[in-house]
Amino acid sequence: MNNSTSSAGANCSPVGPLPSVSVLVRSYHRKESMLKLVDALLNQDHPDYEILVVEQSEWSEVERAPLDSLAAQDSRLRALYRKPLGLGGCRNEALKHATKEILLSFDDDDLPIGNQVISGHARNYLDPSVVAVTGRHVYSVNEECGYQNRSQARRRCLRYNFFGYPHAYCRFDERLESVNWVHGTNGSIRVAVAHRVVGGWGVSTENDEHPLCLPLQNQLRPKERLVFDPSIKLLRSKDIPGGAAVRFAGVRRTFANWHRYYHHLVIPNRKLKSLAIYPMFPIVSAFSTLRWIWKDSLSYTRFEQKLFVSLRTILIWPIWYLLEFTRFSVHPLHRR
Repeated sequence: MNNSTSSAGANCSPVGPLPSVSVLVRSYHRKESMLKLVDALLNQDHPDYEILVVEQSEWSEVERAPLDSLAAQDSRLRALYRKPLGLGGCRNEALKHATKEILLSFDDDDLPIGNQVISGHARNYLDPSVVAVTGRHVYSVNEECGYQNRSQARRRCLRYNFFGYPHAYCRFDERLESVNWVHGTNGSIRVAVAHRVVGGWGVSTENDEHPLCLPLQNQLRPKERLVFDPSIKLLRSKDIPGGAAVRFAGVRRTFANWHRYYHHLVIPNRKLKSLAIYPMFPIVSAFSTLRWIWKDSLSYTRFEQKLFVSLRTILIWPIWYLLEFTRFSVHPLHRR
């Protein structure tokens, strides 16, 4: 795939009715923000869509009442109450119940900007070569490009690097006609294409897009592509409690998650390249953990905290790796 760009919507001239869309809202202990998101989705302008809320909070009937009331008033909304499924399991549950052509996902702490987000995704699929779409993420409604180095953002947006690390860069503001993976919020995929990957999104609790996206890279048919469309905007929140709490994880858990990502997902889907550089993966896992400390973590917010935890990680990661290596000797390669 190349990484060509064009102006927003350049390849999406309407040539027929927009495809139908199943919208997934995956929710866990974020009732207030989830209801706010559902309200915004019910006011979208797309003519043919459904909303599937997969609620995993194990609520009582009283706690379910506000969502059930909305569903009773609007047939487009369905509430699926489940025990905790994990991020990947939640996506698979929605895929199982989706009745439309496109599956579009939102996290329960985010909000679409405007009432044309669903139709914006659907419009991209008028091009039959497009199999997945990611919209732009912003932290404020009027945010400009979220990166000072535009060239780097253009090169890295939704692409895997040499080691299989998944760069995001979803705050970029230029359309990209070919990317490697689709994001888990404000991201959509053709339902038929998602069904191609055995196991779908797996049972992962972190890096949950990639049990599907990495195998899909090897299964794309000629001319099929994933795109990034910055005209479809999502207002992201980073500090609402609940959900998977990935940003609040500790460094030990983060290192383990990254090493398992490389071991269970990257190696099986990039066998020749990955096995050749396998000795590098523990170091790459440590580097990915350090990057998380400085860029994504909400557990360590002050400079001195980040510095202390980074130094401790540099000193202790070999021990963590030995513990993970022991785990792998008991549990051989498998998809998460």
